[in-house]
Amino acid sequence: MVSVTRAVFGDLPSGAGTVEKFQLQSDLLKVDIISWGCTITALEVKDRQGRASDVVLGFAELEGEVAPVQGTAFDLRKPVELGKHLQEFRIHGFDHNFCLKGSKDKHFCARVHHAGSGRVLEVYTTQPGVQFYTGNFLDGTLKGKSGAVYPKHSGFCLETQSWPDAVNQPHFPPVLLRPGEEYDHTTWFKFSVA
Repeated sequence: MVSVTRAVFGDLPSGAGTVEKFQLQSDLLKVDIISWGCTITALEVKDRQGRASDVVLGFAELEGEVAPVQGTAFDLRKPVELGKHLQEFRIHGFDHNFCLKGSKDKHFCARVHHAGSGRVLEVYTTQPGVQFYTGNFLDGTLKGKSGAVYPKHSGFCLETQSWPDAVNQPHFPPVLLRPGEEYDHTTWFKFSVA
């Protein structure tokens, strides 16, 4: 027996349209395909014992949002003193991807200034995003060089990357590397003193 069904899968952000899910089913397999990019979201096939299971990694619903940062704790487009900023917005730190406006060419990502030492770090990248992490789980038990103690928020990471879940989000910058394609991304860290 073969059947085809059609249902709403979800809505794209900012009213960009509705994504439909088509399910094709037979005695041998069941496949779910969404209309956005003709993406296979589920593929159930039988194993040697005849048990069917889904062999596609992904999600059951449309996820992933690119949200505006203006007026939120995530608005770091202008310099802020990070400790005061976390307190002002009553947040416990950052561990979030920030979506960058840019291209596959080198573009500006972030600038950090340490007032006490005058050190400046500028980050440039060819990646579409940066994960910003503020040492949220440091608790003072970790000892560093010369016995330095690392309490919560005593360090940070700027990790350039593709957007999380991009493989399942057709409206995100593409992330799949196809056979014959070359992975070519670069991140530059420029240090100076101000």
